[in-house]
Amino acid sequence: MSDKSVPAPRRNKRPDVEFTPVNNGLDYLDSAVRCLEGPEPPNAYDLKYAVLHLQAATEVLLKVRLAKEHWSLVFADPGKASLQAYNKGEFNSCTVEEALKRLEEVASVKLLEDGKAAIGKLQKIRNALTHFGHVENAYAVEAQAAAVLDFLLEFIHLHLKSEPGVYETMDRLRLRLAGIQRYVRDRMNKLSGVLTPLVGRTVWCNECGQWAVVVGESNVTCRFCLYEYGEEPEAAALEYKWMRHYPDDFIVTCKGCGSLSILKCRVASDKDRECLLCFACGDRYVRTGETVVIPS
Repeated sequence: MSDKSVPAPRRNKRPDVEFTPVNNGLDYLDSAVRCLEGPEPPNAYDLKYAVLHLQAATEVLLKVRLAKEHWSLVFADPGKASLQAYNKGEFNSCTVEEALKRLEEVASVKLLEDGKAAIGKLQKIRNALTHFGHVENAYAVEAQAAAVLDFLLEFIHLHLKSEPGVYETMDRLRLRLAGIQRYVRDRMNKLSGVLTPLVGRTVWCNECGQWAVVVGESNVTCRFCLYEYGEEPEAAALEYKWMRHYPDDFIVTCKGCGSLSILKCRVASDKDRECLLCFACGDRYVRTGETVVIPS
């Protein structure tokens, strides 16, 4: 037998397939976002896998939070839970509905009714797609996917952001959220009631590209993508300046509150004109000739 007939050994050993529960959920979420984003609306194939992977992400991430309360809670029957079975992953886990119920009743996690309803609707679409095939209006499917994505973004921010790998993954996802047309429209519509009275101190977000960063609060956060610029206003102003590549002299002391957190920027109520905005108290200064005034 010639040497050519003997298969050459692999140069590198194939790695084991290994995902922690939280990384597994985030991987599904990342895949769903890739299916939904783009300059064109998602096609039927994209929507199918967006639904399947969003549902998988939801189930895994809900149970990650449940396991933080106690590992036995992810079992279908916690009374028969075994740590050995849990560590091996050899058990029947609870349903999504039961996970939501246990999060509220056992872990005291507050969940909005709209979010739970969206998960229920998406699960029905997912089950139909998986087991029977399904005919559904594309706009309706996209809307349900956007609603669940909205729920997951908030849920991760509130309950899982300290888990290993979450910060890095969410950083990547925030940059791509603006590419999901339905999601952007629905989330901004949802936020409009909150943001409209605050347009005079709302600035553009460097992470997601939406006019949704409200300053003048203790923790300056984008209301759209939930990126946190800093718990302290001065730190938030420095972070915003750094992300915008502003020179050092762009940040000055506020005459009103004395905080070193005034930046030259534009606000949602006057996007075409630069002003001086205090990230600490929200005072806005506009230059009129040689005079700097705070608009009423």
